[in-house]
Amino acid sequence: MNFETQLLQFMGAPKYRPMKQHELAKALHVHSKGQRAELRNELHTLADAGKIVRLRQNRWALPDLGKQAVGIIRMLQKGGAILVPEQEGVQEVYLSDRNCGIALPDDKVAVELLKKEYTERRRGRMQTEDLRPEGKVVRVIERNTTEVVGLLRCTPYYNYVIPDGQRMKHEVRVTDSAKGLENIPENHKVVVKLNEWKDPYQPLTGKLVEDLGEMSEPGMDVSSLLRAAGINEEFPPEVIREADKVSSKITARDLEGRRDLRDAVTFTIDPETARDYDDAVSIEPHPDGGWSLGVHIADVAHFVKPGTLIDKEALRRGNSIYLVDRVVMMLPRELTTKVCSLNPENDHLSHSVQLHLSENGKVISYETFPSVIHSKARMTYTQVQKFMDGDADHGIPEPVVQRLENLCPLARKIRAARIEHGSVDINTPEIEIKLNDQGKVEKMMPRSESKEAYQLIEECMLLANCAVAEILIASNQPAIYRIHEEPDMEQWAAMGMELQALGIDKLPMTRHEINEAIKLAEGTAVEYTANLAILRNFKRAEYAPEQTGHFGLAFDDYTHFTSPIRRYPDLVVHRLLKAVELGRDVPMSGDQITEIAKHCTETEKKADELERQSTETKRIEYYKELLWNQGDGKFKGYIVSVKNKGMIVELPDSLQRGMVTFASMPEEWYGTNEDHTQVITRSRKVKYTLGDEVEVQLAKVDPARGFVDFILANRVPRSPRKKRVKPDLKTGRPRRGSSRRRRS
Repeated sequence: MNFETQLLQFMGAPKYRPMKQHELAKALHVHSKGQRAELRNELHTLADAGKIVRLRQNRWALPDLGKQAVGIIRMLQKGGAILVPEQEGVQEVYLSDRNCGIALPDDKVAVELLKKEYTERRRGRMQTEDLRPEGKVVRVIERNTTEVVGLLRCTPYYNYVIPDGQRMKHEVRVTDSAKGLENIPENHKVVVKLNEWKDPYQPLTGKLVEDLGEMSEPGMDVSSLLRAAGINEEFPPEVIREADKVSSKITARDLEGRRDLRDAVTFTIDPETARDYDDAVSIEPHPDGGWSLGVHIADVAHFVKPGTLIDKEALRRGNSIYLVDRVVMMLPRELTTKVCSLNPENDHLSHSVQLHLSENGKVISYETFPSVIHSKARMTYTQVQKFMDGDADHGIPEPVVQRLENLCPLARKIRAARIEHGSVDINTPEIEIKLNDQGKVEKMMPRSESKEAYQLIEECMLLANCAVAEILIASNQPAIYRIHEEPDMEQWAAMGMELQALGIDKLPMTRHEINEAIKLAEGTAVEYTANLAILRNFKRAEYAPEQTGHFGLAFDDYTHFTSPIRRYPDLVVHRLLKAVELGRDVPMSGDQITEIAKHCTETEKKADELERQSTETKRIEYYKELLWNQGDGKFKGYIVSVKNKGMIVELPDSLQRGMVTFASMPEEWYGTNEDHTQVITRSRKVKYTLGDEVEVQLAKVDPARGFVDFILANRVPRSPRKKRVKPDLKTGRPRRGSSRRRRS
């Protein structure tokens, strides 16, 4: 029996009382010098792992699980942190800055729960009833932050790095540099590998290991975001070499077992800037009445085989990432834009879903099969929208026009039926950002509307995804699905409360009632804010090995099949579907699929966050320069949230948010109601409500911390009043006694 087992069993005995090291050695009959050293090392190893704790007077014991929690620490932008516990059912724990100790973002830590009286003293008894318990970091179990990306600053005595983002609270003092990086000039973005840090009263230090370049270089801000997230745009050389060997030439062997659809009029519809086309559609009258709708997806699984270097790298990435100034591809560019892409006027291997639809768009039957197609045209959403709007200047070939004349009204019927069935019909605006050659924002505007054209393709893809999901479920084999859980009771309540504050007389508890609320808000000044109130009280869609339905779309069975070039789960679904079509067992176990689903859900979250950060970085830089050049500009905005310190206002033209603090509103005292939906005065008079339109001006822009402050237009921020000190009658100077009291 080793020391670990002995110690844990001995300390776990009912009559055990905390002992010092020499007392443990005596009790366990450890006598030799070597064994005592081994025992000492084991005690510290177990403590680092969180299995035992060292108490006062260097006594050792098992941790009191009732007073401790273990989990991942998430730093808050406004200060402090939240512990997300590992154990299910355990409440999150709040940690103030002073109680974070040596923890860094995303570290796994052990936290000692503080007594309730401590929280009551700090926040007041009435304010602690519904708040998280508080805690204090007592041990870092696993250090997950090992590198930092930031801005290099130089002093005559030492260099230090200001980390990017708001979560890393500590500057890093540079104590060493890799070879060739000793003389990097100030204002370069760099990467620092952190040294071991054990004392919160000592500076955090590290070794400079990489120079990313001067901070003002075009695209450096987004490159830094990617490097901090551990994402490399470039593919490893060995992956590129493997991709170069993949040929796009179609051989007779490739056509075996495929249905030849090259004579069919198939076409793609994508954004103008798209370079990868992974879906095409076709439509013809069905011999038995109704329509035959074909959805043809690039057969990426034919070119990317399981276990290859390309496949392993695609799994690691999980998905493509669409940033404000670039795209980080899931697959090498040669595969993405040439080999797999359904470029027009070329033969391409595909996997097709053929649906028999009634005149009203109801699915009568469907089948899936490998195919080969020859796309007749590549069109943009703008072109198709012009056609749908009756504009003759659309430039679409006549054979495709004939198909669109049938597909467009059919897609409208399919969408109307889906919404009637309960699918949530919610739309929020998107912002298009155009950059100049220097990577600066040249123009920001709401993304050009091609709404119906987008919906046309969306409906086709949704039908294909549902059909594939039903086939996989019927096979009774492991598969990966796209699921979306309905809001919990707290989210329903918050949604209803916010809608009521906006004047939308609905308390939704079903999808149909959500759509009714959306209809009530449509065309009003609070339409966008109402949609936002609904969306932020939704759960996030994710990948899962079991089908539980998709709440937002109102589908019982749903998966992702239509974008295998940019989403790894779609590539997996293609492989599973091929096995089912051939009557074989799927080539993956349930455990493998569970791991892939979990991993791809996380990579999707990371991609969404990076996309948000890249847009926010460019947008804030734009408003910073705007403040410098014309600080008195006025903007129309809407109140989208009410906080304890002020109102969050969003500008509809750019979706930029900023706070109007109550301190900047000098007329009288302002606060919030209990639901945080209204701004009230001391006499409880309502001054502002969620959704109200206000006119604001820029007050402060802080790119380092990522926030913007507004003031209400035509108002001057209130400055703090200085306390007047009476002069001494003899000297005419301020009385020294009073100033001493203030200093103390």
